Amino acid sequence: MLKVVEGRLSEYYNHFKDYNFFSCEATETRLMGVVALNVTWIGKEDTKARLYQVIHLDFSEYGVDDYDEYECIPGSDDYKGNKAGAKFQWEHFVSVMGGDIIRVNAGTMMALIDSALPLASDDKYREYDSDENREFRHKTLVRFDFMREALEESGLLQLAPSDTELVGAFSRGRLATCETINYFIMRLVDHDYVAARYLSTLSEEELRGCLITQPGIQTLVRNQIKTGDKEEDIPQDGLSSPYRCKATTLAENGYYYSSYVIYLDGDYRKKGAKVTEIAIGSMNKLSEYEAAKQLQVVEYITVFDCRDRILSNFDGSRFEFLNGVEPEQVENGWLYTAYNKDNSHVNSNNYWLNDDVYGYAILTIDGEFILMSNKLGNINYMDQCTTLSIYSPFMTLDGRYQLNEPVFHTLCHTYGVMFRNLIDYIDQF
Repeated sequence: MLKVVEGRLSEYYNHFKDYNFFSCEATETRLMGVVALNVTWIGKEDTKARLYQVIHLDFSEYGVDDYDEYECIPGSDDYKGNKAGAKFQWEHFVSVMGGDIIRVNAGTMMALIDSALPLASDDKYREYDSDENREFRHKTLVRFDFMREALEESGLLQLAPSDTELVGAFSRGRLATCETINYFIMRLVDHDYVAARYLSTLSEEELRGCLITQPGIQTLVRNQIKTGDKEEDIPQDGLSSPYRCKATTLAENGYYYSSYVIYLDGDYRKKGAKVTEIAIGSMNKLSEYEAAKQLQVVEYITVFDCRDRILSNFDGSRFEFLNGVEPEQVENGWLYTAYNKDNSHVNSNNYWLNDDVYGYAILTIDGEFILMSNKLGNINYMDQCTTLSIYSPFMTLDGRYQLNEPVFHTLCHTYGVMFRNLIDYIDQF
């Protein structure tokens, strides 16, 4: 009788049995609906060998968004490349997601992974999916099974925490009032009911029945919060504090605008308050024009012309505000997105989804280096970094602009367009 024996290069070989679990770093970002994990294993026979896993979990639609393994055995041809790849991938997630880095034990790590896996099943509806994604999830689930088996044999899997305890384990504690409200609405409209329950005293049945969840999975784009009056917005328990809110969300079929009153078991000064009640006043689907007006923000843009001699070897890390930022190829060049180092933008009575971005830069096909931010202070600093960079002698300032109509996205995704030509074209209409 023949039997297939998987070799070490096969994805069906259980490499984890050759290693001992050492550590797991995680981003404290469960309330954003995502968590990244950086897992390190040490070789049993060669204690200098390492197996790294970099995992991105999504608690909305996909369960697991990204998964990579890097086996680093000293003396092997791919040792340095794999070690650098693991470091780069982890730093990429950390820079994008914000949140502090914490360490968790193997049991808590595996429990978090298991809590995300039901979302990775093939029968789960997703707005965007493909055969390639399904194959990726299948292979990743095989690796998770091997990982779980090795941890069980090592006796590292203890009694799993409850679902809401897991949310708390990967979230910053004692949230301020605006953080609680914004995170609660963010998780509620994303149909992440476990996290919404963690932030409230409401049952899952009450959360699922809330009118604001009816358009399907949504992204919270904007939320405005004002302190309410107990005499006008009377709480059911007679004690909770009311807050009047207006939210703009993006569903699969368009934008929605909602007004609601949310109640917390404490006043504005209390940390770690819970949501006790939510009363929806209205919810309406927005036309494209209404959505554009609702979401209109100022774009501060600076344009530099670059000499040809610097284009072929252009290195964005030479600019301080782009240090550690990798470019993304878009239709009109190479786009750099610089994120804020934390998620403090959630603690605002005027929350905007894109406020986690510090600023953008694009090196266009035609040799323009263009900076954009929605914050005046940020663009001033980006300008300063550019004029003090080693590329400054090879750049000419073409102009600084304040635009009330967004153009930067169009600039990035229109092949070969130059900023001045784009502005001239828009001015004609």
